[in-house]
Amino acid sequence: MTYQLAVLGKDLQSETLLAERLSRAAAHVADVRVSAGSDAAVMQSAQIIFVDGTGDDPSRKLAGLDRSGRAIFLVLNENASIPKAWTEGAADGVLLYPFRPLEILSNIQKYEQKLLWDEVTRLNTSFSELLSRLQGDLQVAERLQKSKLPVRFPEIKGFQVTTRYLAGMRSGGDHFDLAESPDKNTIAMVLSDSSSYGLSSAVLSVLMRVMVKLSFDEKRSSSDTVRKIQEELLATLGEKDRLSLFYGVLSRKDYRLRYTNLGSSSAFYSGNGGAFRALASASTPISRAAGPDLVVSESELVLEPQGRLLLVSDGFVEAAGGSGAFAELIERFREAPPADMVNELVFKVKSAFEEPDDMPAQDCTATVFDVDSRLIRLA
Repeated sequence: MTYQLAVLGKDLQSETLLAERLSRAAAHVADVRVSAGSDAAVMQSAQIIFVDGTGDDPSRKLAGLDRSGRAIFLVLNENASIPKAWTEGAADGVLLYPFRPLEILSNIQKYEQKLLWDEVTRLNTSFSELLSRLQGDLQVAERLQKSKLPVRFPEIKGFQVTTRYLAGMRSGGDHFDLAESPDKNTIAMVLSDSSSYGLSSAVLSVLMRVMVKLSFDEKRSSSDTVRKIQEELLATLGEKDRLSLFYGVLSRKDYRLRYTNLGSSSAFYSGNGGAFRALASASTPISRAAGPDLVVSESELVLEPQGRLLLVSDGFVEAAGGSGAFAELIERFREAPPADMVNELVFKVKSAFEEPDDMPAQDCTATVFDVDSRLIRLA
C-alpha cells in the first residue's frame, strides 16, 4: 500500500525541502509518496499530513485542517519547546527532525490505529442508533400487542380475576382472553403463546373469539374447540411455528372446568387451604410437524370455594428459574392477595433488568382466578 503524505510549511520552498528529506527517510520502511501541501489537490488526497512546527505557532494551520480519516503530526526540532497546539490535542503526534525511519514508521502505524479507532467509533455510533431504533420498534410492538389484549375484563360473579402482561423481545407473543356466555352459565378462557409474529395475538384474537362462541355449547368439549383451532391454523403454520395453548370452559352449574392444555403454558390449581398442583400438559404445541395427528385430550377439574387457579406463560416460569423454583414461589404467595402474587412475578422478571426500560426475553402473562368463598352452584 502506498501512503499519501503531505508536508505543510511556511512556504512552497520549505515544504519541498521537508518533503524530500521525509521521502528519503521513509523509503527504508514504507511505500510512501510525499508532496508539498501547498497544492490543494495534494491536501485533498493526503492520508497523513506533517505540519512544520519549527517556526511560528502552527495553531492556525492545524485549525484549518480536516482531520476526518487522516492523521496529522507536528514536525519539530529535537530541542524545540512543545507548542501549545500539541498540548491542546490539535495534532495526533510529533515527528522530530532529523527524521528517523523508525519514527516515521511509528507515525504511519498511529495513522492505521486512528483509522481503526474511527471505524470502531462509527460502528459504535451506528450500533447505538440501531439499538435506539429497535428499542423504539419494540415499544411500538409492545403498545400494539397490549392493544390486542383486553385492558380489563368485565366483572364475573363468583371470581376475582387478576392479570398482568409484560411484552418481551422475542418473536411471537402471548394472548389471554376471557368470555362469559350471555346466560352467564359458562365461562371460557384461553391463554396462547406463539413462537412467531405470524401466530401472534393480532391473528389469534379474532380466531379465538370465534371459537369461544362455539364453545358455549355445553355439549362441546374443550378438545373439540382446540381441534377446530388447530385445523384453522395448520394451513398457515411455518416450519418453525409453535403454538402453546390452554383452553378451558367452566360450567357454573357444578363449577367443573373442562380444559385442554398443549405445549409450554402452565396452569396450577390450589383448593381451599391446599397446596398448588400443576395441571399437566396433554401434548406438544400445535405445529406443522405435529400435524392433524396431534393428540388433543380433555381433562376436568372441579373448583372449590376459596380455590385459586393460575394460568401463566413460560416467560414468567423461566424468569423465576424454571418449573421447580416457580412452584416454590407461588406456594409462598398462596394465601396472599392475587395482586401481591402477580406483583411478585413481575418483580422476579424486572429484577434481572440492567436498565428501567429493559424488556424480558419473551412475553410474560399471568392470570389469577380466585373463587369466591360464597360460591353457589346453579341448579
